[in-house]
Amino acid sequence: MDIVKRTEIEEKLRKLIEDELKKEVSHKDATPKAPCNVIRRRKGEEDKRIYALT
Repeated sequence: MDIVKRTEIEEKLRKLIEDELKKEVSHKDATPKAPCNVIRRRKGEEDKRIYALT
């Protein structure tokens, strides 16, 4: 494989990777991170409310 073809393929691959990383970052920011209320129940103990981030 000659050097020109190799550099072209590397550039295309680099662009694809950058695009995928941008999609992941924008997707992560789109989801709200609101706390969830969880109640833990165990035999012989009172119910305990836990605030968990999803």
